[in-house]
Formats: sequence, C-alpha cells, structure tokens
Amino acid sequence: MASSPNERLSLLMSKIDDTINSVVRQCSFDRFEELAHTARKDGELNTEELDKFWMQAVEEYYGKAGEAGAPFDDYDDIQHLWAYVPHFHHVPFYVYSYAFADLVVGTLYHSFQTTPDGFEDRLLDLLAAGGTKDFATALAPFGLDPKSPSFWEDAIKAHLGGLMAEAESLAEELGYMKNA
Repeated sequence: MASSPNERLSLLMSKIDDTINSVVRQCSFDRFEELAHTARKDGELNTEELDKFWMQAVEEYYGKAGEAGAPFDDYDDIQHLWAYVPHFHHVPFYVYSYAFADLVVGTLYHSFQTTPDGFEDRLLDLLAAGGTKDFATALAPFGLDPKSPSFWEDAIKAHLGGLMAEAESLAEELGYMKNA
C-alpha cells in the first residue's frame, strides 16, 4: 500500500512502464528480428545493416526522435542496442512470447471483468489442459477469439485502461498536469 498520493502515482507509473515495456518494446524487438531475418535470407548482414533495421524498428514503434509521443528527444548512440539482447543471438523471436503472454493475460482479465460468473472454473480448465489444445480452442470457453482485433484491443484496455485513468486523475490532483 502506498504511503502517499505521490508514492501511489510513482507505483502506478512504474507498472504502466512495465506493461508498455512488456508489449511495445518486445514487439519492436520482434520487428527488428523480422527485418534482420528476412534480409539474412539474401546473405550475411553487416553491423551497419543491423543498425539500420534497429533504428527502423525503433521509429516504427516509438516515432521519430523528438516527435510528440516519442520517448526521447534524440536517438543518438542507440543504433547498436540490438547487440545487447542475448535472445537475438541465441533464441530468435523469443521476445515475442513476452508481449504475447502479457496480452493474453490482459484479455483473460478483461473476460473476468466482463463475465466473472464461472471464470474460475474456465481458468482452471484452461490451466489443466496445458498444451493439449490449440490457442483458439483453449480460449473459446471465455468467449474469446484471438483472430478478432478486439481481442488485442481489449487486452490493452484491461491492462492499461484503469491504471492510466487512475494515474492521470492522481497526476491532475497533485498538480502535475492540467485537466485534459
């Protein structure tokens, strides 16, 4: 439990950052790998090509440096950051599982929020099945269709919606932002 509104806001922002990192960052990593592996089919890649793919993925997911919404004013000296991610070298496309799992948890949470009756039994059945069912079949008892865009949208809203609303309200209350 937070001891003050400022501490509560700090905790909320930390959780929001973690969720964004789990989804957006990992998806941008996956995009980098897609670009690199697709180009690799035509031959070996050099550092400059990998740097270019890294920067392309960064800009696709975060925007150009300095744009509204971009996390940084500049992207100076980040072109080699792809080299520090061990998954890229040892387990290609491993990062995808982070974002995927986080979003699935979000959409299951949304299912719980909207249809709580019987949720616990459905969840226990899902867990008991392990890997014996394909993804769509495993989620069907929850009324979830992973082929539907709303599946992923609901996941993000369930994960971030309440946290963002509370953080914005608290930031406004504390005078950090004006009523938007």
